[in-house]
Amino acid sequence: MTDISEDVLVLVAAMAPDTAGEPDLSSALVGDLGYTSLRLLELSIAVERAFGLPQLNPEVLIGVSTVGDLVDLVRAQKERP
Repeated sequence: MTDISEDVLVLVAAMAPDTAGEPDLSSALVGDLGYTSLRLLELSIAVERAFGLPQLNPEVLIGVSTVGDLVDLVRAQKERP
């Protein structure tokens, strides 16, 4: 697992409303971890700050449903010129 994956997992776990288990890359943010729309907004802001990303547009965030999707998004944003 890469550093980005590990860092995203730690952040997601720390902010997850439902901490019944440790999240993995296939964990659904809403279904498995109990994220609400407000909590997802807070997570997106935390991700922007933690990884030094520009503000994430709603169009980009709409496809994020699992922790793995979030990891892929962070990687893609960090690779942008």
